[in-house]
Amino acid sequence: MGDDSEWMKLPTDEKVQHKVWKARLAGYEEACKLFGSIGNEKSPEFNKYAGIMKKFVTDTNAVAQEKALDAVIAFVENANVAGRVCQDIIQGVITKCFNASKQRTKEKGIEIVMLYIEMEKQDIVQECLIEGLGNKQPKIVVVTIQTLRMALRDFGNKIMPIKPLVPKLPKLLEDRDKNVREEAKLLIIEMYRWIKQAIKPQMTNFNPIQVAELEAEFEKIGNEKPQQQRFLRSQQDLKAKMEEQALAGGGGDEGEEEAEDEVDAYELLSAVDILALLPKDFYDKIESKKWQERKEALEALEKLTSNPKLEGGDYGQLVRALLKVISKDTNVMLVALGGKCLAGIANGLRKKFTPYGVNTVQCVLEKFKEKKQMVVVALRECIDAAFPSITLDAVQEDIVAALDNKNPSIKAETASFLARCFAKSTMSTLPKKLLKLFCTSLMKTVSDTAPDVREASFQALGTAMKVVSEKHMMPFLVDVDNIKMQKIKECCDSAVLLNMKGEPRSGQAASKPADNQPKPVQRPATAPSAAAKGTSSRPSTAHPSGKSKASSGPPKKAAAKGKGTKKGPAGGDKQEITEAVLSDEAVDEKAEDLFTADVLKQLVSANWKERLEGIQRVTDIVKEKSKEELKTQVVVRTVAKKPGLKDNNFQVLKCKMDLLAHLGKNTVFTKVSAGYVLSDLVDKIADVKNGSAVQEALSCISEACTLEFVGKEVITMAFEQKNPKVQSESLNWLSTAIKEFGLKVNVKLLIENIKKSFAHTNPVVRSAGIGLCGVIYMYMGQNFRIMYDNEKPALLKELDAEIEKVKGEKPPAPVRGLAAGGDADEEDDDADQDDKDDDKIDDSLPRTDISERITPELVDEMADKNWKIRKEALEKVEAILKEAPFVAPSLGPLPEALKLRLNDNNKILIGTTLGICSSLGTKLGPHCKVHIKVMGPAIISCFGDSKPNLRASAVSTLNVWMENCNLIPLVEQETFSDALKLENPNLRQELLGWLSEKLPNHKPLPAEFKLCIPHLLSCLEDRNGEVRKKAQDAIVPFMIHTGYDSVFRACSKLKPASKDQIMAIIEKAKANLPAKPVKAKKAPAKASSAAVVVDDYEEEVKAPSRPLSTASSEGAAESKPETKAKTVRGKAKAAAPATSKKKKTEEDTSPPMNLTVPKEKRFKDEKSLKVLKWNFIQLTGEYVEQLTVQMEKNFSKGMMDMMFNVDFKQHTKAIEILIKSLDTLTDETVGNLDLLLKWFTVRFLDTNPSMLNKALEYLRKVFTMLVDMDYSLHEYEACSFIPYLIIKVGDAKDNVRKDVRGIIKILYKLYPVSKMFTFLMDGIKSKNAKQRMECIEELGNLIESYGLSVCQPSPNVALKNITGQIGDRDNGVRNAALNAAVQAYMVVGENQFYKLTGNLNDKDQSLLDERIKRSLKNKPAPKAKEEERPKTAPTQPQRSASQTQIQRPTTALPKSASSTSMKKTFLPEFEYQKTEMEMPKLYQYDLDELFKPLEMPKINRARDPSPMTRVSPADASATIGVVIAQITSTDVLTCIQALAQIDELLKDEEHARLLGDHVDQLMLHISMQFRMTLSTHMNNEDVPKEDVVRLYRCLLGTLLALTQNPFLATKTSKEILKDLFNSLITLLLDQRLSLLNDGPQVVRSVNVMIVKLMEKSDYTNTMCALIKSLQDCVATETFSPKFSELVMKCIWKMIKMIPEIINDLAVDRILLETHLFLRNFPTSTWKSRPSDLPLIKTVHALCAFLKDGYILPIIHISILGQLNLIDASENSEVKMFLQKSLKKDPNSRNEMNGTSDDTDSGKSHQKPKKLNKSTHDMLAEIFKKIGSKENTIEGLNNLYDFKKKHPEADLDPFLKMSSQYFQNYYRLANEPAFSCILVQLGIGPTVPSAISAPSASSDDGLDVNFYLDKLRTIRAKCGLENTDPSKQENVMSKKEDKPEKAEKIALEEKNETVEISVKPVLSSSENRENNPQAASAPSAPSADVSELKQRLERIKKLAKS
Repeated sequence: MGDDSEWMKLPTDEKVQHKVWKARLAGYEEACKLFGSIGNEKSPEFNKYAGIMKKFVTDTNAVAQEKALDAVIAFVENANVAGRVCQDIIQGVITKCFNASKQRTKEKGIEIVMLYIEMEKQDIVQECLIEGLGNKQPKIVVVTIQTLRMALRDFGNKIMPIKPLVPKLPKLLEDRDKNVREEAKLLIIEMYRWIKQAIKPQMTNFNPIQVAELEAEFEKIGNEKPQQQRFLRSQQDLKAKMEEQALAGGGGDEGEEEAEDEVDAYELLSAVDILALLPKDFYDKIESKKWQERKEALEALEKLTSNPKLEGGDYGQLVRALLKVISKDTNVMLVALGGKCLAGIANGLRKKFTPYGVNTVQCVLEKFKEKKQMVVVALRECIDAAFPSITLDAVQEDIVAALDNKNPSIKAETASFLARCFAKSTMSTLPKKLLKLFCTSLMKTVSDTAPDVREASFQALGTAMKVVSEKHMMPFLVDVDNIKMQKIKECCDSAVLLNMKGEPRSGQAASKPADNQPKPVQRPATAPSAAAKGTSSRPSTAHPSGKSKASSGPPKKAAAKGKGTKKGPAGGDKQEITEAVLSDEAVDEKAEDLFTADVLKQLVSANWKERLEGIQRVTDIVKEKSKEELKTQVVVRTVAKKPGLKDNNFQVLKCKMDLLAHLGKNTVFTKVSAGYVLSDLVDKIADVKNGSAVQEALSCISEACTLEFVGKEVITMAFEQKNPKVQSESLNWLSTAIKEFGLKVNVKLLIENIKKSFAHTNPVVRSAGIGLCGVIYMYMGQNFRIMYDNEKPALLKELDAEIEKVKGEKPPAPVRGLAAGGDADEEDDDADQDDKDDDKIDDSLPRTDISERITPELVDEMADKNWKIRKEALEKVEAILKEAPFVAPSLGPLPEALKLRLNDNNKILIGTTLGICSSLGTKLGPHCKVHIKVMGPAIISCFGDSKPNLRASAVSTLNVWMENCNLIPLVEQETFSDALKLENPNLRQELLGWLSEKLPNHKPLPAEFKLCIPHLLSCLEDRNGEVRKKAQDAIVPFMIHTGYDSVFRACSKLKPASKDQIMAIIEKAKANLPAKPVKAKKAPAKASSAAVVVDDYEEEVKAPSRPLSTASSEGAAESKPETKAKTVRGKAKAAAPATSKKKKTEEDTSPPMNLTVPKEKRFKDEKSLKVLKWNFIQLTGEYVEQLTVQMEKNFSKGMMDMMFNVDFKQHTKAIEILIKSLDTLTDETVGNLDLLLKWFTVRFLDTNPSMLNKALEYLRKVFTMLVDMDYSLHEYEACSFIPYLIIKVGDAKDNVRKDVRGIIKILYKLYPVSKMFTFLMDGIKSKNAKQRMECIEELGNLIESYGLSVCQPSPNVALKNITGQIGDRDNGVRNAALNAAVQAYMVVGENQFYKLTGNLNDKDQSLLDERIKRSLKNKPAPKAKEEERPKTAPTQPQRSASQTQIQRPTTALPKSASSTSMKKTFLPEFEYQKTEMEMPKLYQYDLDELFKPLEMPKINRARDPSPMTRVSPADASATIGVVIAQITSTDVLTCIQALAQIDELLKDEEHARLLGDHVDQLMLHISMQFRMTLSTHMNNEDVPKEDVVRLYRCLLGTLLALTQNPFLATKTSKEILKDLFNSLITLLLDQRLSLLNDGPQVVRSVNVMIVKLMEKSDYTNTMCALIKSLQDCVATETFSPKFSELVMKCIWKMIKMIPEIINDLAVDRILLETHLFLRNFPTSTWKSRPSDLPLIKTVHALCAFLKDGYILPIIHISILGQLNLIDASENSEVKMFLQKSLKKDPNSRNEMNGTSDDTDSGKSHQKPKKLNKSTHDMLAEIFKKIGSKENTIEGLNNLYDFKKKHPEADLDPFLKMSSQYFQNYYRLANEPAFSCILVQLGIGPTVPSAISAPSASSDDGLDVNFYLDKLRTIRAKCGLENTDPSKQENVMSKKEDKPEKAEKIALEEKNETVEISVKPVLSSSENRENNPQAASAPSAPSADVSELKQRLERIKKLAKS
């Protein structure tokens, strides 16, 4: 028991390894529960057990082992790291579980195997199981075979391939154990279920008895089609689909057929290398003069070629020998034997026979002249065997020549061969171009005199008709008479279409009984051969039947892949067969059904207004109809009726053009419909007002009918007219359309019209034609220019100048017309586009056929033994190529001859040959793909040459060829793997380097590319260092195409000594592997045939898709010893700068930066944790190594050497280069900004001052450049740089700190200030006192500039942290903290400030109080604030975390750097959030629960009024804050729901008051959402534009509701209003908004909203905000003139309102803003500006209106007295302007003399009399009473009496001791006119507290306002208060009692003393808040709650009485 208690205390991971089996048993049980309870598959808890899982399955105790297997099953099901230990666990299961005595143990072991297969580790599982077949224990072998059979049964042969098992079958069937033999038979039977007949060729080596038994079992199975039972984790969608099909009663036959026929018996065979088995004297005997010896050689070869599968290799010499026998041997028996041998080679090599296929066909066609049937049959077999390896396109000219041959045997056999080729072709492999060519020749042979020739020709034509359908065939059979046509149709009926195996295509026999159609030509989408070759079914010519629906999808996709089509074939065919021309009667009838008779009548009315109304109604009806409901032809022809598109009214015409554009975009718009409007559109294309609308309509029609059709028609019609304007505009439209659609026009047809434009007398037409040439040149290059060499020199000069403008530019990516390709995959789109381009160039360029000039004599000379003769022959070839600018694809024997010369012993001749090959590649153009399989391997062999110049020439030659074709042909014939096999270091390094450049951007490669992996791994261990380096660089490009798992499996087969080192390199490369695109997933759902095309690649790429996202690589890296990791890093780091001098000199000439890897990819890698996040406390080697690896790809070697050098001088040199690159490499700098910032953070750790100063200089310049570009830092860029910059702000050197501060201020313009606040808050935590001080100072500046809304994570937390630094030991930190706290105090006020800061200790509190008191006393003028605040971007002074920068529609966009540029918006970030993050959860709060009616508490008169008690006020405020924060969500739905909650809150007046403290926050978030929607949602195609409009409406609705609430509307601060006005005006200027549905309505709503804001918000804040916005507009050029104009219009509107709102304006604040404007932009500087409207019409007008409006109502109260906020020492232009204006105004001259300001009045009055002691004491006592709450009114009355008695007394010493409030009141109260007004308005006795009287808390204010509103409502109902502002004055003048008397009566009734305080006369926001209905009343009294209650009760009693 003691032992038990001992192990029971152990943790689980130690129990499972305990020696006692009971301990292990308990540990297994705990582990099983643990694994099942962990929810995160990447939990580190799993890593503890990963290394010991093999011990689980190999436990020696049977009981414990069974429990251990349960734990392993739970581990595999839940752990992401389970894949790492797959091999160990499976091996353990095989050795220890398969031989267990318990059946339950075996079953669990098998289940573990199945789970690993589900986890997509089937390759490792199958490899381990195959190893288990060789185990010595029969029990293990039996269970292993069972497991393989079950895996095959459950998962199918795709997941568990059969090919690796086939070689093991004979041995298993001969095993001495009966059970093994029986299980092997069952396994073979299961294989037969999946691959049917493909397994039978493998049974030839089986025991005949066993074969008979198996055949009997096969018969029992019959045609049973197996189905997959279990699915991989990535196949869950397939599982759901199959389950749906099963519930629907079937439908899975297509997939089963595909799976059945995918396995070819050929793939299961073992290849035989017959080249090695050839007799040594074979070539001597084959050349022997004795026919017997030749026969012996051929017979020996025939035996070898009888092998069904041959090993690839260089068969060139062997094939040439056989072709020589066939073509020249006189013995017909040997000719037949040679044909059989060649057929055997072709059948054995299949696709690898491609290099020899064309020559074989040429030779056999010529030899068909033989009459011996034996020879002809052999030749037929030979040519038929060669055909699958080539295409008809490659031999078209040879076939046409053979059909024109005089020998009837050749013609007959050629036609028969062509018929057999057609039978194996599809619509995509038999395009119209080839069909036309062959039909032209066959039309001649059908009239031949030889019957055999005629029959064969009829058969060929009939077969072609069956392939492409009669409809497509008939255009080429126009001249055929009825008899011949009947014969062709008979042959068509009897023709049988075959797959590439020669078998009838599936579905033909089954389709005959379906109806009476004798020729079922429609092939199902799942036809295996067609799918395998990338072809697909074509549309059937039969009438629609039940099958047409099922096959309607695939033809669209197949058509997109068609090679010979030049426009979307699917779309083109569909248009031709679905649209019929309707009669006029039918159109009228359908039009009446669609539109009412009134509408049709309006369309033809003579009144243009009626026509306008009619076309608008038509447009509305059309937009409401769906695509299926609308008959486009009816609408088009109805609109085109007279006056139609020739309408003279431009408004009507504009609506019609918009309607046509809508129809082209959103309906089935066919060529028939287009034919009715194109002519009229061309007539109107030059219309002055509607020309752009016409061009847009043409573009939309082009999207529906293809640009080729519309462009051809438009240009043809234009040049049929005489109007040069029409011709020029048509050419200009076509130029624009080509840029938008791509070169989807027939250039050959355009050339004639372009030449017409060149010859035109009008220069505008000539310029348009030249401009079109420039556009086409971007797509076709110099080849297009050659076509105009014969033009006049003057014209060529203009043409060359235009070409020079676009030289080097890449054609823009198509943005329109993309729907023509259907839903094809990217690979299909690329292939289709390539084919289209090839056809265009081929049709446009005249090509020369040089095959006739490549004579046999010339070829013999090229192979001569004398090198001089060979050289002369090559020179002849060069001369031939020089004469031909473009070469036809038929080259004869030239490619083979050049191939031999590339292996010449003479290096000079190799160089010459490479030059010829390069020239040939250029002249062939896209036809290079015909010969790449011959020329490619030969050129690659030159990579291994010892001479560098030859290697460089070979690389450039291969690049020329690759410009016109791709790598797939070379991969299919295993060229790269064969080349890498050779241990030639030069060849390896050049080839690997070349592949590293080509592979990343290449489309997916075939599976044969995986054969290169073992050779790549061997290169990693090559003795040559350069080879090793190139191999390391090539790992990632290789893995892009092969997947990580393929490389990982290849590594597992390496020797143990090499495995660890190479695995480390592979894991390192894995981190840089890009994520697989997800768009390919959509293809299988659309058409199963398309999915098969890329199926092989998809299977290989899917495998690494899971490990890429797992933590396996991280875990592996962590598990390795630290020393090893350091060693590897050290090597990598040392290898970076190590280059030879020669290499370095070469690389120094390259630009220092490029954009090889976009930064979006690096951001994705960092987000998916594929790389380390740039977040370190101490820099380690891992971060430096990672940065080096990332920068190597985008920086030159020379730059890398300097940037990562140990010498600081090299760093300085690198920075200088970077500074120079700011002007020349702007885009590259932006694209690599994240890497540069990371590199500078590393440099911050260096101590050299000169380098550091240079680094800061660069940072300052680059950030300034980014500000000018309107760039916004990405989140990852900021997070990797700003924290380390803030560390540097604490540097010991003053100049460094100063520079860093300047950089931080620039960063405010590039990154949201709220996020900068967070980084600065983190800087407070530093131990460096200087850093803390600088950070706190910056925080104080931010609070001063932006208010507390900038504080993060909340003002409460931020202020507590700041005030926490008051007690710091460092004096500088203390002062900075105190200053920052004072700034916060100034912003929020005393009560709110102390609530936010919390409790401080006494010492800190006293320091803070002293500093606040001193600051209040010596408060600087507000202008200082403006001077000190950091200069921020004028567009948005405040930005939150989710806010993006506005892209104003009228401002110029910065130059785009590429996809790597992150300008204007954070779009990539939002894209990542969209794909990676889940939908944010919206918190729902029941706000009604928080606001249930409450009883008001009784107020204790003995103490100050307490705030109104509410239910959880903190919770309510927090809830509102959360809801407001959700307004800025990137999710539209979340934002709308948050706005809805705010709207609900605003509906209840009492609840709405709780928003009082959140108004600024709410307004700010609404403004941010406006900007976010403008910059992100409007640019994001994934966000529906209806949602965008809905969001705009919701935002505007909430804003309107907010402004309708008088209490809330006036609480918005100046800065927030400025931000909101900027956002709304920017939205108003966005042209994109008007293009949306209901967009114009939104624009109108925005306009109204701006007006409402000005009318309802605080007038002073509104005016100040607009003046500040105008100042920003003048200060920077980023604003458009339209923006500035709208800001000025807003100010003008406010100016017009001044006479009405003058009493609500704080004139001093407005004058201060005006002063600041004129100080920054004095009047003298406006002379140089283009417009002085902001100064003259706005600022000066404002001052004038203020002066007039302020003087007249207030009876000449001095406006100059409102200049108190402006520093008197300044020479203010405002002051001078006002003084000047007042002098000119006769009504105001007295003001200048009497009441201007303190200084002026001092001059005009006598010096005040000095007080005696008694008078002084009396005044002191009076002011003491005024300062007391209880005796304020008494003191004021005493002061009034004193002033009457002693008018000469100087009160200044006493006034200076009082508050500014009281001083203003006293000064104004002494004005006689003002005193009269105060009495009239009822303000008499109510004055502000004189000297620091404590103000009511915010809660008090809330209660008071509550009762004041109640009081006003009841008074209005009782008629005691006149709510009409216009009558207010009259009502008040009738009152007999003065306000003083009324207040005294109220006080006497209460018998209590009540504190009364009145806000200042000119405080607009508080004034309007208390009395919104009386705009003329400057203020309203605030009273105690108890007073209001009593007054309320008194009024109620009066109402009842």
